[in-house]
Amino acid sequence: MPERTNEKFKILIVDDVPKNIQVVANILQKEGYSMAFAQSGATAVEQARSNPFDLILLDIMMPEMDGFEVCQRLREDPRTAEIPVLFLTAKTDTESLVKGFETGAVDYVTKPVKDAELLARVKTQLELHRSRQRLLAVNRQLNEEIAERKKSEARYRSMVRNAVQGMFQSTLDGRITDLNPAYARILGYESPQEVMAIEDVAAAFYDDPNDRIEMIERLKEKGVLANYELKIRKQDGSPAWIMLNSRLAADENGEPFIEGIVIEHTAQKLAEEELRRSREKFRHQAVHDNLTGLYNTRYLYQSLQKLVEVSSARSAPFSLIFMDVDDFKTVVDTYGHLKGSQTLQEMARTIQETLAEPAYGVAYGGDEFVVVLPGYDKPRAIEKAGEIRRRIRETAYLAGHGHNVHIRASFGIAAFPEDAADASGLLALADQAMFDVKDGGKDAVRASGGRKRGARA
Repeated sequence: MPERTNEKFKILIVDDVPKNIQVVANILQKEGYSMAFAQSGATAVEQARSNPFDLILLDIMMPEMDGFEVCQRLREDPRTAEIPVLFLTAKTDTESLVKGFETGAVDYVTKPVKDAELLARVKTQLELHRSRQRLLAVNRQLNEEIAERKKSEARYRSMVRNAVQGMFQSTLDGRITDLNPAYARILGYESPQEVMAIEDVAAAFYDDPNDRIEMIERLKEKGVLANYELKIRKQDGSPAWIMLNSRLAADENGEPFIEGIVIEHTAQKLAEEELRRSREKFRHQAVHDNLTGLYNTRYLYQSLQKLVEVSSARSAPFSLIFMDVDDFKTVVDTYGHLKGSQTLQEMARTIQETLAEPAYGVAYGGDEFVVVLPGYDKPRAIEKAGEIRRRIRETAYLAGHGHNVHIRASFGIAAFPEDAADASGLLALADQAMFDVKDGGKDAVRASGGRKRGARA
């Protein structure tokens, strides 16, 4: 399949602000891409339905129909579902980015747009799109080539020798009996003869030899395999991924053999892995505190509501510990804000080390923390708070920075359903119990008496 040049790639730029469109267009024009423009979501959807775009650059914040709705509509329409969408957005909060991926976007570029970032992300998505198009073309070509083989063996052999994609025939026990130069190059060899001299391809090429055993079993079961992914090792030991389209056939003596077509899609695989890691990172950041690595308040409020419902249905207790570092301002005043943040990070690790799932810690804000203890009644929660208090008192913080900082904390406890039957009530009572410790001299554990006093401001 001939390579496409940048001039043949068609990109739709969507933004309700003409100046923003012009900025992006100027950057892309230098690379020779073909471009079209839309200043509203509705216009973008209509243009996408009638034009074969390779990529859509889509602004999120637009009147009437925002980028999320546009992306959703594109994904629901078979005519536009496969067009990759890359968001152009000034909304860099994690919740917006996660929502963008959930509606079908493949990536995003932040505003104001940086030339290098935009060009790199556009190039990556166009390469992925091109790889998908190649795969579809190869699948169509596979059917045509198999039909052609039945008409003329000579023509088939010529095609095999000159094809761009790898082609092969092999025995079931793992010996390649015929292959074309393209497949030899995929495996890292200069000539087909070098590959055919290898007696056991499973041991020589497969990242896991058991993968070939599984592939053979599926081929025996179905007779044909389409778009079957395998991880291999090239001659130099470097990893690669191939996409296999093959069938089980028989020679003139009735002996079974495998023939098929192979394309390498290592670049696509690596790009997909990078996208997956990026999405996992954003999902993690959506519910975790950036400084301490503990859960954040967004996760706390969501999970507490579910915990209340589950505990109510099962008549099971759970408890909350609300804790606050005593005199933390002294640490900051003495060692500075950066060392203060480092102290909170180390303290969060101390808290985490005392917990086992399903219990979890939350960075509530500043130097305040919440510990959620599913299944714990109040006496067990008091014991756990005492354990955390002792561990904090025994730990020397900032030791890695040449200091020996000892800190103390005040702890308040509230239990479900003994003290309150809802999440906000429990948090308020635990907070008030902790505040009572502060009033009484700090560095202690106190449980709520169940009286629903107002939380401190």
